[in-house]
Amino acid sequence: MKKRLILTILIALLFGACSNQNEASQKETEKQVGFVQKEEKAKKERDEQEKAEKEKAEKEKAEKEKAEKEKKAKEEQERKEQEEREKKAKEEQERKEKEEREKKEAEAKQLAEQAESYVQQLENNQIQDNVAPAQAAVEQVVDPTVKATLTERIGRVQSAINEKAKIEAQQAAAAQQAAAQEQRIVYVAQYGKSPAYWYNINNMPSNTRKDKVITMSEAEAIRAGKHHSNKE
Repeated sequence: MKKRLILTILIALLFGACSNQNEASQKETEKQVGFVQKEEKAKKERDEQEKAEKEKAEKEKAEKEKAEKEKKAKEEQERKEQEEREKKAKEEQERKEKEEREKKEAEAKQLAEQAESYVQQLENNQIQDNVAPAQAAVEQVVDPTVKATLTERIGRVQSAINEKAKIEAQQAAAAQQAAAQEQRIVYVAQYGKSPAYWYNINNMPSNTRKDKVITMSEAEAIRAGKHHSNKE
C-alpha cells in the first residue's frame, strides 16, 4: 500500500517537472496526491471494517459453536441423569417386586405347611371334629397342586370316617335290636317246636292248643331258628 502511494507521488512529481513546475501542474499534483490518500484511507477503512466484521463473525461463530457444544453437553448430562434415575427407579421397582414375591412365597409355604400339619393330624386321628379345621387350612393354600393333593387326602379320610360311622350305626342298631329281642317275650306252639313265634298269644290261630304254648325270649327263638309269624 505504501509503495503504491510513493509511486503515485513520484509520477505526480514527474508530471509536474515535465510541465516546468507551473502552478497548474502543482495543483494537479496535489489533487492527485489527495485523491490517492483519500482512496488509501477509504481502502484502509474498508479493510479494517472487513477485518472487524470477519473477527465479529468468527467470534459469533465461536460463541455459537461453544453454546451448541455446551447445550449438547448439558443435554447429554441430562440424558445420563435421566437414564440413571430411570435405572434406579427400575432397580427399586424390581427390588420391591422381588421382596413382595418372596413374601408371598414364604406366606404360601407357611400356609401349605400348616395345612399339611392339620391333614396329618386328621389322618392320625380320624374323627369328624378334625375334618373342618383341616378343610379350613387347606382352603388357604395357594399352590393348586398342593391344594388338590391335600383335599384328596381329606376326602379319603372323610370316606373312612363315614364308613366307620355307618358300621358303628349298624352295629348299634343291631345291638339295640338284640337287646330288645332279649327282653321281648314271644309265644311258640307245640311246646316250642313250632317254626314260628308270636308276639301276642291272642293272635295265634283259633285251633292252637294254648296248653301246649310256651314262652321264651325272641332272641332265644331266633337262635333256635324260628321266625316271626307272617300272619301277625
